Amino acid sequence: MRYGPEQRKTTRRRILAAAARKFREGGFAGAGVDAVMAEAGLTAGGFYAHFESKEALLAEALAAGPGHPGERLAAGLDGTAGAPFLREVVRRYLSRSHRDDVAGGCALPALAAEVARQGPEARAAFEGYLRRFVERLAPRVPGGPGLPPAERVLATAALAAGGIMLARAVADPGLSDRILRACRRLAVPELAEEAGQPRGSAGEMTP
Repeated sequence: MRYGPEQRKTTRRRILAAAARKFREGGFAGAGVDAVMAEAGLTAGGFYAHFESKEALLAEALAAGPGHPGERLAAGLDGTAGAPFLREVVRRYLSRSHRDDVAGGCALPALAAEVARQGPEARAAFEGYLRRFVERLAPRVPGGPGLPPAERVLATAALAAGGIMLARAVADPGLSDRILRACRRLAVPELAEEAGQPRGSAGEMTP
């Protein structure tokens, strides 16, 4: 049976949404084509009618997955910039809700370690995802000591993604929360200093 253009587009979107979830949950290698298509409610045989390879699927899934994190992190903050903007972005990213939502969360902590061992197509797709993250946030983030805004976003992304990875990996919930808090403090130290408060005092962000 042949499907019309609109049906093909709808099916393609279903596969991309399923891939975005499965790649984050099971990793790029762990989430096979069969699993992705089953998640989308489709048979595996139809995969290659939409995508040339699993790597091509990853590239599109990273671009069209559940909202780019740079956009979601900045949602509702249109009148905010500088350190207050960065504080809220970091609070949202290094949160319990993000830690616990592996399938719907950012691809950086979910896929970074594994994509580093993949081929150039998968790595290029991941790099594009990271670049969009920086481009979306850098115009509203202040620089740091010796760091222009874009470099600070890169450093913060590395700290935040690593924090989420560790917070998800440990068994002790208390230690997991401590990792999130510690990373938040380190990422935005100037607000506590401007208020004359020691880091981790009354003004600290909660998970």
